[in-house]
Amino acid sequence: MPIKELTLGDPPAESPALPLVDIVVLHGLFQSSIETLTEASSGVVWIKDLFLLHSPQSRILIYDYDRRALLRPGTGIVDPLLSLATTFLGELVAERTLTRAFRRPIVFLCHGFGGLLLKRALALSHSRLGKSTEHLRSIYVSTYAILFVGTPHQGVSSSALRFAQDPEHAGLSQFMISLLVGSEMLNEVADQFMPIRKQYRIFNFWEELESEFDDTTTYVVDRDSAAPHWADTEQCGIRARHLEMLKFRTAGAPGYTVVREALTRYITSASATIEPRWLNEKNFLDAEHRKQAEEILKPQLEFGSTKDGNAEHTLEYYLVSHCSSFQFTGRKQQAQELKENFGRQLNSPNQKTRSEHKIVVIHGLGGSGKTQFCLRYAEENRSNYWGVFWIDASTRENAELGYSKLGELAGKGSSFLAGKHWLSECQKPWLLIIDNADDPELEISDFFPIDGSGHILITSRNPSVKLYATAGDIRFRGMDPEEGIRLLLMSASMEYGSHQNQHQEQLARSLGAELGYLALALSQAGATIRRNIYTLEQYLRVYLGYRDRLLPKSMSISIDNTNTITTWEIPFQKIERHASVRNKDAVDLMHLLAFLHFDSIHESIFRSLAANAMDSDVTGVVYPDIIVSSLRRTEVSQARLRQALGVLTDHSLIDFDPDTRSYSQHPVVHRWARDRLDQEKQLLSLNCTVGLLARSVSPYLEASGRAFRRSLVPHMESCLQKLENFTPSFPSTVGSANSIERFAWVYAECGLWKKSKLLQERLIKFRTKYLGRKHEDTIRATYSLGQTYWNLFDLKSTIEEQRRVIAARRWIWPSWFAYYINPPWMPDFIGYYAALSDMTLALWLAGMRDTSKFIGKRAVAGLIKYLGPDDPITLNAMFNLARTLLHLREWDRARDLLIPVLRKRKKLFGSNHPDTLMTRNELGVLYCEQRQNLAIAERLVANVLEARKVVLGEEHAYTLWSVNDLSKVLCERGRASEAAKMLEDIIPVVARTLGERHVGMTMTKGNLAKAYINSGKWIEAEQMLAKIIKLTPIDYPDWIQTISGYVYVQMQLKQWSGAERNCINVLELIRKKKVLAKDNPRAIVVAEQLAHIYLATGRPLESKALKAEFSALHTNLADKRYRILPEGAQSQVR
Repeated sequence: MPIKELTLGDPPAESPALPLVDIVVLHGLFQSSIETLTEASSGVVWIKDLFLLHSPQSRILIYDYDRRALLRPGTGIVDPLLSLATTFLGELVAERTLTRAFRRPIVFLCHGFGGLLLKRALALSHSRLGKSTEHLRSIYVSTYAILFVGTPHQGVSSSALRFAQDPEHAGLSQFMISLLVGSEMLNEVADQFMPIRKQYRIFNFWEELESEFDDTTTYVVDRDSAAPHWADTEQCGIRARHLEMLKFRTAGAPGYTVVREALTRYITSASATIEPRWLNEKNFLDAEHRKQAEEILKPQLEFGSTKDGNAEHTLEYYLVSHCSSFQFTGRKQQAQELKENFGRQLNSPNQKTRSEHKIVVIHGLGGSGKTQFCLRYAEENRSNYWGVFWIDASTRENAELGYSKLGELAGKGSSFLAGKHWLSECQKPWLLIIDNADDPELEISDFFPIDGSGHILITSRNPSVKLYATAGDIRFRGMDPEEGIRLLLMSASMEYGSHQNQHQEQLARSLGAELGYLALALSQAGATIRRNIYTLEQYLRVYLGYRDRLLPKSMSISIDNTNTITTWEIPFQKIERHASVRNKDAVDLMHLLAFLHFDSIHESIFRSLAANAMDSDVTGVVYPDIIVSSLRRTEVSQARLRQALGVLTDHSLIDFDPDTRSYSQHPVVHRWARDRLDQEKQLLSLNCTVGLLARSVSPYLEASGRAFRRSLVPHMESCLQKLENFTPSFPSTVGSANSIERFAWVYAECGLWKKSKLLQERLIKFRTKYLGRKHEDTIRATYSLGQTYWNLFDLKSTIEEQRRVIAARRWIWPSWFAYYINPPWMPDFIGYYAALSDMTLALWLAGMRDTSKFIGKRAVAGLIKYLGPDDPITLNAMFNLARTLLHLREWDRARDLLIPVLRKRKKLFGSNHPDTLMTRNELGVLYCEQRQNLAIAERLVANVLEARKVVLGEEHAYTLWSVNDLSKVLCERGRASEAAKMLEDIIPVVARTLGERHVGMTMTKGNLAKAYINSGKWIEAEQMLAKIIKLTPIDYPDWIQTISGYVYVQMQLKQWSGAERNCINVLELIRKKKVLAKDNPRAIVVAEQLAHIYLATGRPLESKALKAEFSALHTNLADKRYRILPEGAQSQVR
């Protein structure tokens, strides 16, 4: 309605002492402007009857809006706050223009909701920059001060909201619910007002007396909400109830003096601030107009175009696990905006420091259709890209797993870094969709490819994610009303757009407004109506009742999700009330699905239960009847499972993808299904879900099930997060420990070693406490932890765990008879010898090869005795021993073991099995070390390298190992430059995948140094060896060997003093700490080098004395070539 002026006649002329100011009053939701300012018993309108007596040159303007329309549910108003703000802004500008007060300073006096309305209007005024609308900026520029009186800046509680409920209606309106603490509307208003807040003088007032209603008393707006901790703002309480805060009967009424003083002070000082601000405004608008003109003239890229100018590309990869819903409709404006953003030149100030990626962020409420929008965009624009990739960023582990799949697809290796690097190196146009990036603790930029010029689309409920945008962000709220009505009626299988159905469309409009026009809520409401659970006429009334009952509970999720949650609660309670077997099964399944990851819940999880059951339930969990029935794996039980899942899909509580045979839920619904349970039921369902996943994992970890087990990782991660919240000290029972053990197996199989290690350490701590160190289950877990340490190249910890296994095995025998025959100090059984075999491998890698040889021989003998020479366990022990013998230069014995192992592994596993490849590779290295059959050696190692690229990926650690071994062969064949180039190429890969201090990097740099030496690149070799020495501990034999190589290079460069110093340091170590015997070949080499240095520098007497000490020295040292073997793989890195 029009703005009303309370001042009679024209205000007097403005004077320097008391400037002319407009005071604009905005009322709250419960009273009109006059009612807000009027003391009822006396009829005093204080601002006119009291205040103007002391400030006659102020003009008082009041503005009223239809507050009752905001309180009524089902009115169909879309974004009422924006509509009110737009109307108010237009009315106020028009009134001030016509009264020639366009630039007059303004002081606002706002009660309750009126303050939110003003904040939205000021933000709107601030954004009007176009030539046709810039006059609306006058309110933003002219405003000097604001008095917020009981304004719910941070919202109100659900109990206070009942104060405003219309008794004539079944429930609260959607608008009223948006006033609750934490709502999207309040957050949006706060975000929009924050950048301009410091422009104004602000005084916040809060109520000091509680209001009474429904036999209770409460603050309508509490102090924290009415007076938030803003810098440079004034605050004061008013000893009155909310509705009486601006009702002053006399000048002595509580609060009047403070309000009057603030208004008087602001009126006095306003002009001195506002007049210069208008001068700055002119300069700002001139600059903005020039900027807009330049933007228009700037050349624009066509959507999908790239540097080569081609807009059409051959799609080679489309890795999106879902297709968009057939009901998807609307969002055409946002789709066009997204295309324009991706086609626009980058203007982000951060683009030079990050990459050339164009990043667009889609953010907004859960259920607003962000994911469906991205799915439809990917489908409709796939021809513009070479590849389209989808990453689930709901957790870091899921995001890394998604990149691992990309690396595996590209043949680079099944690791996060391999996948990320592959996409970074790709120069063809690609689209990467990072979905569900909601976790504020997740650093999303970790998942941006480092280089390239791709398009990245991020979806998130977290508005702060838009900071990552380089090409704009799009905020999703409710749908366009007409699009929303179409979706609702389409989901309900009703006609849209027919003249005969206008009443039906009006009902849909009312319902759509209460649902916030959220796509997910509209779709679910339509599905409920389609199934005749309620009619369209009934649904709004039922919905409002359900929503009111949910309000006290909804704060655990988000007040904005209440609309969506209510639409799911209605059909679910209908299922709960019908006590049929399939409905009960459906409810039980829903409780289990709530603790899995919300996406890609494969049917195989349920089908594999019976197949993977052991002689007893490993989990110790009491399952619901539907799961117990599934364990029987009969046709009847499978039909029962399908019927229960069918109930959930028929009511649209879960979705089913027939192509992937998997189920999914929306994240908001997924959390609702969990949070609707009390804590006891949540814990019970969680334990059942953990047990369900554990039973899905075969204890034999067959290769054929590897892909399925990898798909379980997101579900395991989801359960582990919940377990951490419920029982931080898990596992707490033997059954849960058994489940966690299987989780650890899967993490290890997927290369997630650190996660596996954490679980295994928890597991061993629990089993050691409750079962003892010597229990078979504890030993098995200790063995697994040792394997994990091995894969993390933590050799010290590996050896410690394997020693524990060996010690425990001494006390565990297959029978009492075995105990009497072989007491603990003389163990003689398979488990003990298998543990020795594992220790052989660890000691070899740690450089303790003599001990490794001793243990390995015993392991091989014992395993042949009990298992025979053809058993895979025996073959593994033979291979470990052969590798140790090879590095002890016992080549013939090593060959005698490797050849039969290779032949038998090829027969048992096939030519490309990882174990077969490892044996072939080691045989090639053996021939290289012997300098015999070098052509065969090259063929063996090169073939293994190519096979590992295919089987394991180009960036797998074993593939990189093969590159190193091939470089050795090439050096021996006189192709050192080729070997150096090969190693230089993988140095960045090793650094990225393993790290600079990893043993694999030491090995690679050592072999590169050797290639440099053989190529005559002495300076490069010297620099490389210097780096290696810094990383190699002194107490390992290979440190002396590496120093020897370094000395050799220094001798070639005539660096006699440095070479001499290094030799002396090594020999002193040998003399004092006895790390090597004086007749050890490595000690002899260093002594020979030092003798050579003495001769080269004219000190024959010192050379002669050295020969006397080391009797095994060669007599002819002239031009001796010293063998350089810095075996980085056998060095323990600090």
